[in-house]
Amino acid sequence: MITRRFISNLQRQLRQPPHPHTSSKPNHASSRQYCRHQSTSSGSGADASSRASRIISRLPRPLQKYASRLRNAPLTHVVAFLTLHEITAVVPLLGLFGLFHYTDFVPIGYMTEHYGAYVKEGLRRFERYFRRKGWFGFGEEGDGEKATVADSLVEGEGELDRWQSDGKYKFVVEIALAYAITKVLLPVRIMGSLWATPWFAGVLGRIGTMVRPKRPPR
Repeated sequence: MITRRFISNLQRQLRQPPHPHTSSKPNHASSRQYCRHQSTSSGSGADASSRASRIISRLPRPLQKYASRLRNAPLTHVVAFLTLHEITAVVPLLGLFGLFHYTDFVPIGYMTEHYGAYVKEGLRRFERYFRRKGWFGFGEEGDGEKATVADSLVEGEGELDRWQSDGKYKFVVEIALAYAITKVLLPVRIMGSLWATPWFAGVLGRIGTMVRPKRPPR
């Protein structure tokens, strides 16, 4: 009698569906979601490291050995370096443009003589951008047919008169000179970013801790 009751209870338990929390079947949806999250995180980290490596490769060879440790650094350090690199590009660009625009100090002769390629690159890039946006008087009817200032300004001193007489070209030349100086300072910017990376990674970590939502107590 006891044996029969034991067997009956055992059969009843075997026929019951397993509890959802104790199921032995793998959760394939959760596994796929976890794999996608892992692959996305790995891809983002690889892209950041690849971009950092490309920036470091612009350094002179004697300085690249000091930056090689960044390739094996944690992802937070790589992100901190890339952020600092962008900051050291935008701040000097805007600061120098303001200096040239609001003062009489505009070293156009020196820059075109020593770094004419960078100046020409900046002139072409920003004049094309201003024409596309229609800023500072560019992009008006018939304006697209005018010759760009890039080639003529770098190759001849006569175009300085055109720059001084036409206000819209004044903006182009000033931002192009700021761009050229920022390009010349690239090794200094990279080394400065590398030096400040550990400190800035700590700052980003503290900011992330402050803005991260706190989990409610269980």
